[in-house]
Amino acid sequence: MPTCHSTNDMALEMVRKHDTVEGTVIITNEQTKGRGQRGNQWSSSAGENLTLSLILNPRFLKVPEQFYLNKIISLAVFSSVHDLVPDCDCLIKWPNDILIANKKVAGILIENNVKGSTLESSVVGIGLNVNQLNFGILNATSLASSSGKEFNLEAVFEKLILNIESYYLKLKSGRLDEIKQEYLQSLYGYKVPIRLREEYEFMGEIVDVESSGHLIVSAKRKVHRFDFKEVEFLL
Repeated sequence: MPTCHSTNDMALEMVRKHDTVEGTVIITNEQTKGRGQRGNQWSSSAGENLTLSLILNPRFLKVPEQFYLNKIISLAVFSSVHDLVPDCDCLIKWPNDILIANKKVAGILIENNVKGSTLESSVVGIGLNVNQLNFGILNATSLASSSGKEFNLEAVFEKLILNIESYYLKLKSGRLDEIKQEYLQSLYGYKVPIRLREEYEFMGEIVDVESSGHLIVSAKRKVHRFDFKEVEFLL
């Protein structure tokens, strides 16, 4: 569709009306009120990037394991960026931003609907900067900025969807430890000193990410546990 307020909001409405099937994708050229994690706004130039939402029914996934969905979507976007710009310095920033050279190239917003002890449905929102070159004061980049070439949006979309399918099937088959290790190995700051800020700035190393999604950081010979938005990365 040419424009919409938010692909995630549209997908959530479709889920509520039960008039869609797993794998349905809502994609738009321009998103006027795109949302990021914890109410942050996702800004994207019309016709230059990918802004989409995917509807999944991961009923095989128990509620305490729901962050694994976050992991596989992050890995799918990460792998797509790596495939398209092979020489880039690409990493996942916890919980699910994708960075190139410490600049944000993609963001993910997953909204789950829980029924009993499992996930009933999930709406996966993805914003991937593809051909946009000007981001103003934002610490952001794109595939084009990082490679010096323009990309076909349809080809990028196809690669992304194929990678999501591959990782989703891996999750469905129960390969949780494999997914966890790949996520950790792709994570910004994993067993490497980075600058962080809670109430004050400090140096720390990420040593784990729990199934709940909590970040485990080693700093000054102590282990710290952070929930979303409790710690800031100073890139």
